[in-house]
Amino acid sequence: MRAVTRTRPIATIAALVLVVVPATATAFYGNSSTGGSGAELVSADYARLEQGDDTTDFAAISANGRFVALQTRARNFFADDDPDPAGLYRAGGLYRFDLETRALEKVADGSLFAEADNAFVRLGAGKPSISADGRYIAFTTAQSLVAADTNQNLDAYVRDMDLEAGLPGAFDLVSARDGGDEAAHYGSPSFPLPGSEPGADLARGVAISADGQKVVFRTDAPSDLPASASTDVPGGQVFLRDRAADTTTLVTVTRDSGTGEMTEQPAGGAVGAGLSADGTTVAWTGGNAAAQTPFLAGENQDPSFLYYLWRRVADGPSAPTRRITGLADPDDPGCVSPPASFDRISTGPCYGPLTDQEGLPSDIGAQVPALSGDGRTLAFLSGAAQRPLITANPGLDLFVTEMTPGLTRKQATIELTRDTLDNDIATASPLSSVSISPDGRYLAITTARTRFVLPALQQLGAPRAVPGSRELYVVDLASRTLERVAHSFAGGDVDAGVLEGATISNEGARVAFASFAGDLFFGDANQRADAFVATRQPDPGAAPLEEGLGKGGPAGTIAVDREGPQIGVRAQSKAGGAILLSVSVPAAGGLKAVAKARAGEPRKPRVLATVTGRAGGAARSTVRLLLRPVDRYRAELRERGTIPGRVSVGYVASRGGRRASASVRVVFRQLESSKKRRQRTGE
Repeated sequence: MRAVTRTRPIATIAALVLVVVPATATAFYGNSSTGGSGAELVSADYARLEQGDDTTDFAAISANGRFVALQTRARNFFADDDPDPAGLYRAGGLYRFDLETRALEKVADGSLFAEADNAFVRLGAGKPSISADGRYIAFTTAQSLVAADTNQNLDAYVRDMDLEAGLPGAFDLVSARDGGDEAAHYGSPSFPLPGSEPGADLARGVAISADGQKVVFRTDAPSDLPASASTDVPGGQVFLRDRAADTTTLVTVTRDSGTGEMTEQPAGGAVGAGLSADGTTVAWTGGNAAAQTPFLAGENQDPSFLYYLWRRVADGPSAPTRRITGLADPDDPGCVSPPASFDRISTGPCYGPLTDQEGLPSDIGAQVPALSGDGRTLAFLSGAAQRPLITANPGLDLFVTEMTPGLTRKQATIELTRDTLDNDIATASPLSSVSISPDGRYLAITTARTRFVLPALQQLGAPRAVPGSRELYVVDLASRTLERVAHSFAGGDVDAGVLEGATISNEGARVAFASFAGDLFFGDANQRADAFVATRQPDPGAAPLEEGLGKGGPAGTIAVDREGPQIGVRAQSKAGGAILLSVSVPAAGGLKAVAKARAGEPRKPRVLATVTGRAGGAARSTVRLLLRPVDRYRAELRERGTIPGRVSVGYVASRGGRRASASVRVVFRQLESSKKRRQRTGE
């Protein structure tokens, strides 16, 4: 596929659609348009059959997996009736791609440059975040897109894609004063930057709530937010804007050290912030932490140290700011006598799960904690080791924690990856980014690491043959598995790395990312970074089903609880909407399978079928279980034809001990039995 400009002949992208993937392809994530390996190109204008003529460096996917917000420098995506301003040209901008219709729509213009000498004029739209249904897109720009925006600073906006760009309400100024739509005012910068004066900033991909009504942003300059009489509020603050109520709330507030109550005074220090999908919770990376949350006596309270902080703003002004994890554990009720100083090897009630603050010994200034939809589960990267380990490289590794009330930081925090000390690229490369699916189950991580030595995650599939390029992986927190996402259209290793900042839809169904790879689809020839979407689909390289299970249904094996008994599950769609399970168990015991899917009115997750069974004998054996939808959903299945869902299987050994569980994706299908088919066809 050849990249073109608007003045060149249009090149075909038919090869993108018609490529046939070899039968040897083994990617579980692949190109949904072909059903095979690779990924679907989304930084393209399919109406014109044009690939982007310049770099696309970020893609944010909606929770429903249909829309992707793109940040690009491509100049050949503008409509024919949308010319550049006189004497200027635009370096791309933000676009929304529809994976169902393949329509590409402009969200907002990119940066402006002088046509005569390429001189920079004004910073354009960037750092997009997208609502769950893809309707609303948050971004930053120095352009004035509403009449109320009279400053020359960067501001945060939301675009309503259901409205034409020129209509009232199409753009909403988010970085506005509390109680209305008056634009923020910012202090005069010490070093002026015409065209891109600091103001409001967003963390890309994580700034907007699922319904598009709440946006979290950070200020880079002194301002009068949320409602000050002058620009005396220091920069480095986090604010939450409620678009429906026209309220702007300061999140980074100080804590009264005497009473322990939160005040209305700004604390600052923030360098990046994210918002949970339900809009209840904000997590950010920032300094000056001791002014915002409890510290123990022996801790270093240097305000320049960076921490991961968390606050459930939905609980009101008194909601406390908490540390996500770290060197100390103020949440532990057993900590009554804090040590005079904290070392890296001691353990006990007052000691946290890590050997250092999250921001030591590596820098986390470019990181933002990844929040689940309800804000309770967080994934984060840190160079600190898990206590009491002190021999570890300073590179970033992956941790997950729960913010459920009553859990100490030690109880809630799990280390999922660990580098090695031999500087081996395959095992010691740091992680560079992490995102989380709204349901909190799946993570998307980027790293040049190809082998993961910590047994917390089971690595599925073959690793990259020669390490060096940054890879993209999806982690399933329920099954504790990790699998590689980016494969070439022929099923092998891609020829270039993935950029930081992949995003992932609900249930881990789709992953959006940018990459310089030229072999993710057949015909890529623009030699620029492009945006792609990889879709979870049946594994073309999966082993055949056991004898007697038949053909035509989805199959998969996921075994969990790596320290306990191991079970495996395979599934097969049968006639009449039944699902035949083949469950491999280590010994005699009891089994229970529960199938859930989105069904009923209103359509939401419901139990469609359950079945129990037993395995006998002392050796490993396979038990077959038949799941049939309950009567109330059979009519719906006949009407819909298929209902996708997931089956969870629990196992308890007869001799006692730890439970095991596994889950697998299934599709309830209204298939004909072979007998009915013979009767119908007269065979």
